[in-house]
Amino acid sequence: MYCDYNIERYVKNKYFDYLNDLDPEKRAAEKFRLETEALELEIKKNDEIVGWFKFIKEYYPDKAFAEEEYDAETKRLNSLVGGLNGTVRVDRGHTLLNYGDILNHGLVWYENKIDAELEKAPDNAYLAAMKGTLSAVKSLTERVIGYISENKDEYGAEKAECFTEMLKKVPFYPAESFREAVQSVWIIHFLTPLAENAWYSISLGKFDEYMYPFYKASLERGMTRDEAKKILKNFYELLNSYADGACLLNIGGEYNELSELLIECQKEFSLPAPILGARINDKTPEYIWQSLIDEKLFSMGQPTFYGESSCIAALVEKGVPKDKAVHFSNNSCMGIGLPGEDFNSMWGTVFNVSAALEAAVNCGNVIGRDFHIPNIGKADSIEQLYENFETAVKYLIDICSALYEKNAEISERSIPDPFVSLLTDDCIEKHCDRISGAKYHNVTVECMGMVNVSDGICAIDRLVFKDKKYTLEEISAAVKNNFEGYAELRQDILACPKYGQNSSADEYAVRVAEITERIIRAKDHGNRKYSPSLHTLDTNVGYGSNWGAGFDGRAAGTPFAKNAGCSNIARQSDPTSMVLSAAKLPQEKFFGGQPIDVNFQTDMVRNHKKEIEALVKVYLNNGGLQFQVNSLSSALLRDATDNPEKYPDLVVRIGGYSLYFNRISRASKLEFIERFEKEGF
Repeated sequence: MYCDYNIERYVKNKYFDYLNDLDPEKRAAEKFRLETEALELEIKKNDEIVGWFKFIKEYYPDKAFAEEEYDAETKRLNSLVGGLNGTVRVDRGHTLLNYGDILNHGLVWYENKIDAELEKAPDNAYLAAMKGTLSAVKSLTERVIGYISENKDEYGAEKAECFTEMLKKVPFYPAESFREAVQSVWIIHFLTPLAENAWYSISLGKFDEYMYPFYKASLERGMTRDEAKKILKNFYELLNSYADGACLLNIGGEYNELSELLIECQKEFSLPAPILGARINDKTPEYIWQSLIDEKLFSMGQPTFYGESSCIAALVEKGVPKDKAVHFSNNSCMGIGLPGEDFNSMWGTVFNVSAALEAAVNCGNVIGRDFHIPNIGKADSIEQLYENFETAVKYLIDICSALYEKNAEISERSIPDPFVSLLTDDCIEKHCDRISGAKYHNVTVECMGMVNVSDGICAIDRLVFKDKKYTLEEISAAVKNNFEGYAELRQDILACPKYGQNSSADEYAVRVAEITERIIRAKDHGNRKYSPSLHTLDTNVGYGSNWGAGFDGRAAGTPFAKNAGCSNIARQSDPTSMVLSAAKLPQEKFFGGQPIDVNFQTDMVRNHKKEIEALVKVYLNNGGLQFQVNSLSSALLRDATDNPEKYPDLVVRIGGYSLYFNRISRASKLEFIERFEKEGF
């Protein structure tokens, strides 16, 4: 990793007293400037664009400025949420800029808008901070040009002149060639996480759409396809050089020659980043399907298939006008957004749904926690249980949303982000940070364990209310004791229908989803869009490890269900049942994102493309938002877990992005293996 969070920690430690004495707006601009000055630069012999920005130094401890301190009420709410195995934070990253505007107008366009507003409000601190960040970008490009001049003997005068002339133009002025456009995108793409201090999941948006005019024009001027591929190879290597490298590159729904080249590059380069996000609609050509369903791509956990009509429907459900929703892109971690219009707090809230079911079953008491939810009595019927569950969800979401609002106020006041805000629509005109200025401030509420809860309600209905084989108290006691001494009861629970089997259990999943999303969405106000979601990445492992047993038969400390897929208890070798179950969920109402993950045997990818295409189509045509793939064997994963040195380049799909297998925790590796063995591969 050439650069990550440590650069901000270094600047805070070195300049803390100076920065702490500044107003937050001025501090943000100065910190950004100091970070750009701390960057080192390297140019390699075969580079086609400039961009090996580095900060590789010893680890620095994190420090907080005075304004970042939490008050007593915020600390109290944090303690409540954390005690229930949840989290609430203003999560930066997952940013989706309007690269089309940046390439066609240059940063000077934004600077001119800031200057116009400064004429009206010359003393406005936020506008001055925005202007300051643009000055820092200018200084950085000038320093890079100086570095090129000093080192031109290493890579030749011709390349030095090419790079120098390019950096005199972009990103401040409009790009004209494909190389200039890629160079401009890389500089902005790198500076965005630097400004946010959020080194993950910065989306490239609809790359084949906004880059195509530059690609086509350069071909007409004499650039060859192979030359374009060399530029892209350099770009892809840079994308993999910092932090986790996770970023998504959208192609489609209208495919062009650049789309085809990008698919080819994805196979040939074999790198984790960028993630190839393929937008699918009824007009997607068959040759594109055949190109995307590829054993090399699937073995890297790529591509991600997005249902275009489903994603548009989800945005419309959120309140986006349809004529704007059609221009959506995806933001690298399963989110659906509008370039340049969103602030995406993709991990704004992790809501532990299991706590709500425990309270619903136990008259408001959460098992093993000193926590009571009022106004919940004993459930004598399935309908009463659902009412209790709804009461518990509302009580807990009230706490989460209250904490988020306090965190957002503290975050905007103490750590504003003038650079990314100036690139966000309306923030210049509003003279404010994107937290309050963006058109949509998306607070994703990750419903952790929701599938396990629905399976638990299904089991309770069957065994308590219908068959009357057990009482609620008996099942609750079994869960509290992690089923020790209750082996027969647990087997009866495990024998009940489960979500993911295309069975009656799906009805419970749908109802739980509808209750949960309705309560979450009621929190919308102003630019806030509280966005229900079922995207876990691999955090289902960590959150599961910190929670007790479940009413679905899940043992204490084991993973929750991953994303919108079924629990590993219910997973089967044939993915069709899971696909059909997931398609029944109110997908468009979970517009925070909800993928399913399917692993395919290598020979199946090679020999049964039409069948895989049909399966993906069934899901997306029935409202599915996102279909993620892998093609790996559990035997290979076990060997890679025990002998990591043999597999330095093994890439897996972790959730919203792909990652080198050696970088993930052992617990996550074991969950991968369990899931793939359940699938029979």
